[in-house]
Amino acid sequence: MIRLFFNLCKCFKSIKYNNDYQIHLSYVDNASLDIIPCPSCGTEGNYHSCGSYTRNLICYTAGQVEKHEITVPRIECASCAHSHAILAPVIIPYSPFSFHFVISLLYDFITHKFSTVTALCLEYDISISTLYRIYRRFIEDKKLMLGMMDAASTKACELLDKLFNANSFRFIDGLLHDFYRSNKASFLQARCRIRLSVNTLQATHTSPP
Repeated sequence: MIRLFFNLCKCFKSIKYNNDYQIHLSYVDNASLDIIPCPSCGTEGNYHSCGSYTRNLICYTAGQVEKHEITVPRIECASCAHSHAILAPVIIPYSPFSFHFVISLLYDFITHKFSTVTALCLEYDISISTLYRIYRRFIEDKKLMLGMMDAASTKACELLDKLFNANSFRFIDGLLHDFYRSNKASFLQARCRIRLSVNTLQATHTSPP
């Protein structure tokens, strides 16, 4: 897959930073494919379109759960014949939930915004087991994320506060880019080799991100 970040996109107008569906559209529409190196062979910009696939993107925008079906474009490198999906940073690979959906969910969970876990899960239309699975994923990735931030940021609630209350998506984008560049995997990515053993990965059925 190819992750899009600001440095891989043409300049585009400011977008509402927590509207993940609009962010997805803006990144895909403004991707500068001619400067993107192939993740497989490193050749820059030698691509041609090889179709697309659809997937669900579940967002939490202005206090409402929104479900979208989005089209993810695929490109093939003419040099090595490997194909890659083009994913905006708000898309979490192998997960239907958008980045801000997950951050908002975790923030409300850690700050006890709702009186019970059941009430929280009803608000976000997810199961309790899904909540705890996302929370465990966040706690594991937090250790890696904190290594790129101020040394004073040592608690999960402090990291979530930075992500939840950021007033610019450029700040978020920079953190996600640094995390991806350092770990060769996306922040909060499901089925991620950072967390899964080699045996588990080999046993996992492959599917589009």
